[in-house]
Amino acid sequence: MNCITIDDEPLAHKVIKNYCTNLSFLNVVKECYSAFDAMNYLNDNQVDLIFLDINMPKLKGLDFLRTLSDPPLIIVTTAYQEYAIEGYELNILDYLLKPFSFERFLKAINKAQSQKKMMDSMQKGTQNQVLSNTKNVNQNDSIFVKGDKKMHQIQLDSILYLESLGSYVKIHLENETITSLDRLTNFENTLPENQFLRIHRSYIIALKKIQTIEGNRLKITGIDIPIGNVYKHNLTNAIKK
Repeated sequence: MNCITIDDEPLAHKVIKNYCTNLSFLNVVKECYSAFDAMNYLNDNQVDLIFLDINMPKLKGLDFLRTLSDPPLIIVTTAYQEYAIEGYELNILDYLLKPFSFERFLKAINKAQSQKKMMDSMQKGTQNQVLSNTKNVNQNDSIFVKGDKKMHQIQLDSILYLESLGSYVKIHLENETITSLDRLTNFENTLPENQFLRIHRSYIIALKKIQTIEGNRLKITGIDIPIGNVYKHNLTNAIKK
């Protein structure tokens, strides 16, 4: 699992990194010393797990967490026990009270492993059950998506854009919105590349529905949609074709 640490104290990073070296499947890819550092990194990169401190200057850990539309697994590491209830309301996986032992750390990691396996299994099952594979989508004009406890046949021409909301995806159509229990990556791998493009970690858009592009944003039916820095090049190439 790729993970990042977010803490304003260097010692906290050192402790977690030392613990992670004992577990070969954990890879600390970034040490962030503020929530803003983490926001910049996550704008262009995806991770499986975040070790998040709460009491940080300028932007608190839980306030930062509320800004994430598609958060990975979160393990809070803090010296302040009074935030535990608020943290769990944000679907935090575990809450490590500093200083914590390796045994307590390992218990949290085991929980993260189990959660990730379950999420991966759900994604594969949903993808196989609900979405047509890429070959079939290219041959047909519609896909079947499960949402609101029923199957919807969605015409590709009616899709405006898709928006990630954690483990859910909102499919914005011309006349309605359908919410599906799935990951945006599954749709990205399934929808035809010549018609749809991921322009942000939280958005896939229908290319022919774009009205205007200005700076780091584009409009579809008057709605502003952000363009992530890492996706700009793909968008530029797509509109040139």
